[in-house]
Amino acid sequence: MFTVDDFVLKYEKYTDEELLNIHSNILGYSNEAQIAFDRVINNKGGLEIILKRVESKAILENEEKRIAKDSLDFGRQGIDASFTKTVTSSTILSEERVKEIIDSKYVEVEAEIEDKKIKPRTIIGSIIGGGIASIIGGVFWGLQMIYSKRIFTIFFVGLVLLSYYLIKALTKQTKNNSFVLIATIISVILALLIGQLLYEIVGYRP
Repeated sequence: MFTVDDFVLKYEKYTDEELLNIHSNILGYSNEAQIAFDRVINNKGGLEIILKRVESKAILENEEKRIAKDSLDFGRQGIDASFTKTVTSSTILSEERVKEIIDSKYVEVEAEIEDKKIKPRTIIGSIIGGGIASIIGGVFWGLQMIYSKRIFTIFFVGLVLLSYYLIKALTKQTKNNSFVLIATIISVILALLIGQLLYEIVGYRP
């Protein structure tokens, strides 16, 4: 059984939010836990101070989210980062923190733009990755029908994932790239056709 000191050691590691969660359910805790909780709360300045810290933290987080969202919106509209910095201000966050958030979000925007570009690597990687996935996936799809004469949904899901992740690995780009997405669809279709062809050639093998 836990002693008061055991609970104190445990609660001292909790965040303010976790302590408030305990406070809202404190009546369901043992006497030792309640005594330890009161002791930890007093050591941290009291319940009112903790509440204020949590509220202040929430205000800061909401302000950061607001600036982050605005920065992403501006960046996706093609607005320059330097202009965004001149029109974005905060009465809560420091100027340095505001600029830091803007810079980090513009890095994300640049990554999104780069991901959507169709480059030689996109085309070559999609063709090679899609081709390999079509052959491998087609063989397994054909074997599935040859030896079971059934189509399993999980096999189809695996086929889609195989095509997508092979293409993604070689192109270093995601499904947000239209070429990667189309190549994945074509790869899956080819795999299905290869599998069907194998089945028609070999036939059912019970």
